[in-house]
Amino acid sequence: MNIGAFNNSYNSVYGLFNSMYQNSMSLFNNKLSGSFLPQNNAQNSNPLSANSLQYVTNIKTGANKLSGAIKGLSSGSSFMKKTMTSSDKDVLSVNYVGSIFNRPGTTTVKIDQLAKGQVNEGKKLEEDKAFGASGTSNFKVEIDGKTTVLSVKVAAGDTNKQVQQKMADAINSAGIGVRASVTTDADAKTSSLKVESLNTGNAAGNKFKISDMMGSDIVGKTGVDVVSKQAQNAIYSVNGGESRTSASNTVNLGSGLNVTFNKTSDTAVTISQGLDTAYAKNAVKDLVSSYNDIYVEALKNAKDPKAEGLAVKLLNVSKLYNSSLSSIGIGFDGDGKMTINEEQFDKAAENGKLQKFFTDNSNRNFGFTYQLGKIADNVSRNTSNFVTKSMFGSNLLENFSYSGTGNLMSYNYTNTGWLFDYLT
Repeated sequence: MNIGAFNNSYNSVYGLFNSMYQNSMSLFNNKLSGSFLPQNNAQNSNPLSANSLQYVTNIKTGANKLSGAIKGLSSGSSFMKKTMTSSDKDVLSVNYVGSIFNRPGTTTVKIDQLAKGQVNEGKKLEEDKAFGASGTSNFKVEIDGKTTVLSVKVAAGDTNKQVQQKMADAINSAGIGVRASVTTDADAKTSSLKVESLNTGNAAGNKFKISDMMGSDIVGKTGVDVVSKQAQNAIYSVNGGESRTSASNTVNLGSGLNVTFNKTSDTAVTISQGLDTAYAKNAVKDLVSSYNDIYVEALKNAKDPKAEGLAVKLLNVSKLYNSSLSSIGIGFDGDGKMTINEEQFDKAAENGKLQKFFTDNSNRNFGFTYQLGKIADNVSRNTSNFVTKSMFGSNLLENFSYSGTGNLMSYNYTNTGWLFDYLT
């Protein structure tokens, strides 16, 4: 073959390859731009609908997410992450911020007293009784060396509760380090004004004083000048050592151990290495979320028998394990979507029921992830089986087959259908 003929042959092959490449990339770009719709209505009497394409894309994405969540849960890897935990979270909770490679040893903490702020609670007055004299009343609040004068306008006929609320509003609007509220007793039909420090601890800067200005008796009549609870520091000990104090109930014990005192206890709380329940719960929530993604998408397209069939498959597995799922706080709403009862879910994570449900091979519950995993794997691998092909143009099915592959000049290039499959 002379060089001219070779060049002509090369150019022909290159042109064929380039043309097919451009056609493939055109399909690829149109898919990304959301414009993958046939333009020739004469050739495609039953064009691909944008909704159908979105449905296929969404169920495949959801199936991939669901498969990943199931693998982590059923293999137990979602329950292997460790952190520092409290033996009694009602008494003391832990926020560990240290290194996973250098966790501290066991630490015990005994809490003898919680840190509290000062509280002034006024007299319990008949809430609907008229307060008395009307006009402007002035009072002051002294805190951290500063004095703030506040005014309240008492209208004729204002009740005790209304005046107490006006005082609370004036205090809260001032932003001076205390908050005020009106508490009521429905049975006794009384109300009282309560003022408390925003900060805990008995430092002088946290203590406050409320008193009337000259010529006013609004504080005296409400009784909010009386201290009902003194400010105090937290008192605790670590590893049986001497007592320590803290103005706050949130304390850094060192080595990445940030703890919060929730209440006192006669016995010490043990902080040790244990399951990171937050991580495990998030893994289960990923399963719930991806399950709902697929189910909702199938439900939205239930006019397609294949989509309806997918929704039914998911519902059947859910019904089979409904009782067991409810024991770990997972239920279903009226539409069939998975829901989580947070309180029950948290308890299951703490007492080990959550881990047992997903990892115990001897337990019938383990079949839930197995059955759900089979559906997810089937949707991911054979997405086209879950949409009625008549929803796509027959010409498109011939050209853009999900499973078809092509060969170009002995190279293992896939045809444009591979692009469609990849993107969905």
